[in-house]
Amino acid sequence: MNKKSLLWLTPMILLLFVTGRAWSEELPWDMKLPFQEATIHYELSGSEKGKETLYVKEYGKRQARHRSSVMTIMGMTKKTETLEIVDPDWIYSYDLVEKKGSKTTNPNKLYREEYNKLSAGEKKNFEKNAKEMGSGMMGQFGGSVTQKGGKVLGHDCDVVTVGGMSTVHVLHGSNISLRSETSAMGMNNVQAATKIDTSTAIPDNAFVPPAGITAVRDEEAELMMAGMIKNTVDTLKKPDGAKLMQQAGPMGMMGAGDMQQEEMEDAGMNQEEQQEAMQQMREALERMQKK
Repeated sequence: MNKKSLLWLTPMILLLFVTGRAWSEELPWDMKLPFQEATIHYELSGSEKGKETLYVKEYGKRQARHRSSVMTIMGMTKKTETLEIVDPDWIYSYDLVEKKGSKTTNPNKLYREEYNKLSAGEKKNFEKNAKEMGSGMMGQFGGSVTQKGGKVLGHDCDVVTVGGMSTVHVLHGSNISLRSETSAMGMNNVQAATKIDTSTAIPDNAFVPPAGITAVRDEEAELMMAGMIKNTVDTLKKPDGAKLMQQAGPMGMMGAGDMQQEEMEDAGMNQEEQQEAMQQMREALERMQKK
């Protein structure tokens, strides 16, 4: 597994638990935004300066995020232009500077598929356990969630803090960040929504992939993500699933402890690459737990 795959995988794993804050209200893949269509404008400041625009359709089922920024690190400047397109089945990521693209299955789709395999009794267990996880889950990662703990542009937001490194204001009942402040490795960055436009029509080209760039599927990262999601559902479907998840600790909660060696080998990962993947995930979690 290459380094870019690892960099993609770690935040994706953590995202699965951050979105768990909404399970107390409804299953995360059924969440709807308070608007059918919208354009959200962001300002980027700190070590990375620039602008970002998020286009939303179908109450959040379809999203397109356009980002253009300049980052300065140790006197060196790097320009970034990216596009991320999300639909119910896929997440497409494009680097317009490097002329590269990748795609991964939308984790909501995988969650829904695993959930639909459960019996009626297992679904009840899953929903009960998901509700019980709440702040205890974030506590395992050295973080906390305050429901409706703040407002951004007049909208109620859940305030999510993680390991003393970040504070994020997430639009209540969604996975849309309206303001985030991060501080890590000497870099401080702020992403702040400056306007939420629900009246102007979304441009026709907002969801069009860039010409000349093919999105390549990352089979290795996908296999690991699918295994972790399956482990989460398989645990939460048990009567004492919430307790088992919390007892397992962060790595167990992510499902990494149950990742089958043969599955990683099938993805073409040798023993050294498997150890590297696990070590990077452990290090990321350790950093999050240090305050």
